[in-house]
Amino acid sequence: MKCSADESSAPHVWSAAGREIVLRVHGSDERPESCADRYTRCATLVLSPALAPFCRRLVGATLLPRLAASIGASLLIFTLVCFAFALVSVAGAHNTDTSYARVRILDDRLEVRLTLDISTLLRVAPNIDANQDHALSKEELRLATPALQQFLAEHVGIEIDGKARPMAGANDPFWPLDAPDPIPGQLWHTKEALISFPFTLPLAAPLKDVALLFDIFRALGDAHTVLGVFEYRGTSTQVVFNLAEPDFLFDTTYAPAPQTVPPPPVPPPATTAPPQPPVDPIPTARGSHRSNVDDSPAWRFFKLGVAHILTGYDHLCFLLALLIVSRLRPLIAIVTSFTVAHSITLLLAAFGIVTLPTRLIECAIALTIVFVGAENLWRKDYGHRWKLTFFFGLIHGFGFANTLDPQELPVQAKAKCLVVFNLGVEAGQLAVVAVLLPVSLALAKWRFGPQAKAVVSIVVALLGLAWFLDRVFALGWMPF
Repeated sequence: MKCSADESSAPHVWSAAGREIVLRVHGSDERPESCADRYTRCATLVLSPALAPFCRRLVGATLLPRLAASIGASLLIFTLVCFAFALVSVAGAHNTDTSYARVRILDDRLEVRLTLDISTLLRVAPNIDANQDHALSKEELRLATPALQQFLAEHVGIEIDGKARPMAGANDPFWPLDAPDPIPGQLWHTKEALISFPFTLPLAAPLKDVALLFDIFRALGDAHTVLGVFEYRGTSTQVVFNLAEPDFLFDTTYAPAPQTVPPPPVPPPATTAPPQPPVDPIPTARGSHRSNVDDSPAWRFFKLGVAHILTGYDHLCFLLALLIVSRLRPLIAIVTSFTVAHSITLLLAAFGIVTLPTRLIECAIALTIVFVGAENLWRKDYGHRWKLTFFFGLIHGFGFANTLDPQELPVQAKAKCLVVFNLGVEAGQLAVVAVLLPVSLALAKWRFGPQAKAVVSIVVALLGLAWFLDRVFALGWMPF
């Protein structure tokens, strides 16, 4: 290579193999000029030690700090997101961990039916699947029934008129209606695998009040929830039991007036009362309390709706993917369409008008997360999002309905429970929007906002993909 250069001239010209390479040194605000000759290329090359200090100052003042800040911000956000989800998974996590309890109050007896899915029963009796083929048969359930009934009798307390009673009168469990024999493991955590355990407690005289206490939450998980209903003379009262509120006292004096014919005359009390069994080993509802304004059954269902959205990490990821790229005006349309859509399918599913397999719905919810997270990476205009969100909201509504099993709630009480539950879901959703919207607006003004939004969208899409694979193949990867 032959070099020909004049120190007083701005351009530096080298000729090589009959072609010219022109190097022009410019200030940081200028760009190299292009050469007219088609055989000439323009470049900025460090070919002389004299130019090295200048180029180091140029790159050090512009490119490297920006690149380092961008990478640092992206890694920071990625680390925070991963750390948050790690805490979630350790703390215990989202699962539709729901059981059911129905108490029928008659004049001569008290009928209690406790319903749990097979996945929950495995925590009580890990060896319920005796042959370890990941499928539960009727014979395996029959062999495990005594241990399951004993667990329920020891961890579910009954108080009648202030006195503890043992959970006696256990009958054979009810196999799920239309369920196959055996039930495959893929269905163990769905409503197709709900098994009911009935108990009957005889009464010497009509009771005045009955308290139900659950001491199962530490064994089944702090996030476990029991949806209960008390039925008395044609009326029903729904209530939610959880770790914070494990008991409820139903008082017949305050029960709504019956809407059917008057009950038959109360038979005279027996001359000799039957002997009462010892109450020491039976958990008592010492914390029982009457329903009041601050702890009414409706208020418990409202809090259940709030908790469902705040601990529904798949729903939260979906909202995060929507909010991270949204502005205020489009966001109103997005939230409104999502609310209307999931309210529609929640009612349709809960009343049995439209029924879809639980596993199909859960897999579809995971795909909505993948799609929205991935779309954030190539879309620039999100004016269509409210239409897309409406369609995806229909899918998420079926997921909300899985929490309230329609078979376990009386028909006359479904509407009230669903409305209150849905209001709780909306309240939780608005709380999430109120927290994430300022973050989204701040990212829109931040110089590294686009990179941060891309990182969050990628993390959300990967989580959605993990949920999808986990739910399709029942891998058990995702504890939340």
